[in-house]
Amino acid sequence: MERPGDVWSMLETSTREPIVIRQLLLLTLSMLLLPPVWATPSPVQRYFQDLRSLRADFIQRVFDERSRVVQSSSGQMLMQKPGKFRWDYRTPSEQIIVADGNRLWAYDVDLAQVTVRKLDKALGSTPLALLSGAAPIEETFTVGNALGRDGLTWYELEPKQPQPEFRLLRVAFKGDLLVSLELEDSFGQRTRLDFQKLERNPTIDPTLLKFTPPPGVDVVGDAG
Repeated sequence: MERPGDVWSMLETSTREPIVIRQLLLLTLSMLLLPPVWATPSPVQRYFQDLRSLRADFIQRVFDERSRVVQSSSGQMLMQKPGKFRWDYRTPSEQIIVADGNRLWAYDVDLAQVTVRKLDKALGSTPLALLSGAAPIEETFTVGNALGRDGLTWYELEPKQPQPEFRLLRVAFKGDLLVSLELEDSFGQRTRLDFQKLERNPTIDPTLLKFTPPPGVDVVGDAG
């Protein structure tokens, strides 16, 4: 399997890699920054209003246009507002991605290489404005009605202006519990995150949201 040698090229190009960093960042941003979009109060609306942190195991799968799984990975994630997260990939290869609020670090354990970049530059190529709440979300997304699928309640958010990275963002709940996020691009490829053992608003050890390169690894990028 081809390895993600330069994670920053994944942020700046449309190539599809085993660990889809661009889509992962978009999904992360949606959880960190997505404001409520429903006109009337609901458990879903309150969920996002009150969201401060998350901890969960995850399975990340990429489906092609025929809904066949073409990539699969798993691990554990942590997130904390504002702008901090950690993704520990355990399979198929070990990789750690940490956003500490200032920089985005990607550590490939097998390659013994750390790539680092300022967070604002790393996210600059993603449609951050759509997810950051800079403008009311109803001005940038068309929000669909709740749909039942796979025993879950899904909400579809479609950008009003065409976006190169994705066509639809879907959020799924089981009752009032967030269980899945999904991005679909214009080619019909879907990147889906399914959560297990999800904890909403846990207390997170702040040291887990910082990263220090291990001794002896190569560090590439702006670590100053």
